Amino acid sequence: MKNLLFTLSIVLVSVLPISVSASTTLEACMEPQCREYFKAYKILTKRGHSEAMATLGELYYAGYGTEKNTKQALKWFRRAAKFGVTTAQYKAGILYLQQSDFQDVERGISLLKKASKIDFSPASLALGKVYLNGGFVTQDLPEADKWLSNAFKLNNQQAIKLAHQLKSSENTEDLALPILYSLVEHQQNTQVSSGSLAPVNEMETITITAPQYTEYFDAEIARLNNSIPDTSSGTGSKIKGMTCAKSWGCSTEQDSDRIRDVLLSDWGLEAIQFRLE
Repeated sequence: MKNLLFTLSIVLVSVLPISVSASTTLEACMEPQCREYFKAYKILTKRGHSEAMATLGELYYAGYGTEKNTKQALKWFRRAAKFGVTTAQYKAGILYLQQSDFQDVERGISLLKKASKIDFSPASLALGKVYLNGGFVTQDLPEADKWLSNAFKLNNQQAIKLAHQLKSSENTEDLALPILYSLVEHQQNTQVSSGSLAPVNEMETITITAPQYTEYFDAEIARLNNSIPDTSSGTGSKIKGMTCAKSWGCSTEQDSDRIRDVLLSDWGLEAIQFRLE
C-alpha cells in the first residue's frame, strides 16, 4: 500500500495538463490605486455584499492593497461561503486542507462538497484527489471514483487528463475506479471512431490573455454599489436583499465573474499542489 500511495503521488503531481500564464495571477501591490480598491471592498463588505467578501479574501491572499494575510483571506472566504458564493467555499476548503495553524480537514472537505453540489468542477477534482491519495483521510476509492467522475463529466480538463493517465499507468490501471475508467474508455472509443484520438500524455497548453484586474474591480464595485446587499444585517446596511445563492453571479462556474475569481491567485495550481508532492 505504501508503494501504491507513492506511485499515486507521482502520478498526481505529474499531471499538470493546463499551462496558465503566470500573468493571470493577482500579484501583491501596495500602490495608491491598489490601496483604494482594498478600501472600496472593505466598504462593500460592511454593507453586506457577499461577492465583495469573496474578492476581499482574494486581496488579502495576494497582498493587494494590504499586507498579505492568509488568515484574513480565510476569514472573508468563510463569510462569503455562508452566503453560497461557490468559489469562496472552494477556496476556504482548499485553505483548510493546507498545512497551517488553521488546518481543519473535516471542515475543508465539507466546504468542497458544498461547492461541488452546484457542479463546480475544481471542487470535485480536489475531493477526488483527497480520497484517492489518502493523505488527509483514509484512502477511499469509491469516493475518489465518485468525485473524479463528476469532474470528468463536467469537462474539467485536469480531471480528464488525470483519468487517462491513471488508467494508462501499469501501477494504477487496476485501481477500483470503474465509473472513471468507463468514462475514459467511452471517450477513447468515441475519439477513435471519429478519427480524433489525441495523445493523453502530452501537456495541453491553454493561453489566457492577462486580465486587467482594474477593469474587473471597477465593474464589480460599480455593480455592487447599485445593487441590494445580500444581508439585512450587514455591519453598515439594513437593506434586505437576496442571498448570493439566488443571485445570477454566484451560482455557476460558467459565469464569467466566477471564472475570474478562479483565475485570481492561480487557485487551480494551488489546488493541485497540496499534499501531492
